[in-house]
Amino acid sequence: NVALTAPYMHAGNLPTLGAVIEHYNRGGVGHPLQDERIRPLGLTDAEKADLIAFLESLTDEAFVVDERFR
Repeated sequence: NVALTAPYMHAGNLPTLGAVIEHYNRGGVGHPLQDERIRPLGLTDAEKADLIAFLESLTDEAFVVDERFR
């Protein structure tokens, strides 16, 4: 149900799944303590759209009982 849980990240600073995908596609934010293995993904626009569609497809509408999350 990740499509229902915006905003994202520990501080809630990314408002959409698209923003999260773009954040990781860029390789994070370059924090001084960021692990060196975190690198840009190089996803195309089509791949990013496919990833978002996949994540949204995992939403279980039967699970949602609070209208605030629709």
